[in-house]
Amino acid sequence: MGWFAVAFGFLGIFTIGFVFVPLGLICSLLALFFGQIVWGFIGLLLAVMGFITSPKLWFIIGMAAFYQWFDMGEIIQPFFDMLGIEPPPGEDV
Repeated sequence: MGWFAVAFGFLGIFTIGFVFVPLGLICSLLALFFGQIVWGFIGLLLAVMGFITSPKLWFIIGMAAFYQWFDMGEIIQPFFDMLGIEPPPGEDV
């Protein structure tokens, strides 16, 4: 599992980050639980570096923050209806 974590971490940095960074993160956490501490830690570092160098992941996180910050539920509601999913509940503080 540690080898997969390191491989997915490298692939997340140099290729399609939004696919391989979550895979590297999952494999590195599993490697840590299975006792492969060094491989899991290296995979975790590579997954974090892959996140930092991935513009698409930053865009996804930024759009989620924008959606929450400006309460864009009424604007995005037609897209949820078109996809047939229920939007997350918005709670006022």
